Amino acid sequence: MQKRFVSVLFVLILLFFSPISALTPPPSLESQVNSSNFIALAKLSNVKESKISSNSISVTANVEILKSLKGGKELPQKFDIAFLIFPELFGKWLKAAPQEGDYILFLIKKKVKDSKGVESEVISLYEPHPYAFREYNKQLEENILSLTKN
Repeated sequence: MQKRFVSVLFVLILLFFSPISALTPPPSLESQVNSSNFIALAKLSNVKESKISSNSISVTANVEILKSLKGGKELPQKFDIAFLIFPELFGKWLKAAPQEGDYILFLIKKKVKDSKGVESEVISLYEPHPYAFREYNKQLEENILSLTKN
């Protein structure tokens, strides 16, 4: 009985002290493409980052759509984004605000309710948000385009 207790305690300690990032593996590209309503080559500019606590960062940025790769008819050409980053939760993915530049941006449609309970649909970053951004390269664009055609 005591041996079992020690084993369970050891496993609990390992789980407690193991990196949380192991709990949130990045999705495959195919999964991201299939789960996204919109995918676009976008230019991020005016990126601003504010530390709001010891474990979280608030980010705002301007987005300009350069090229739609999926579902672009409803996507505005320019818009602003705001999101939070929790560096300890997502391993190497987005520990800090993205730099200004070109990214493949994954977006979803999301239902939200206003203060009066009226439901509407908005365009939002892919969730979890750190996986909404991938640095642009031509090969990634071609891979996404081939996945959207299948």
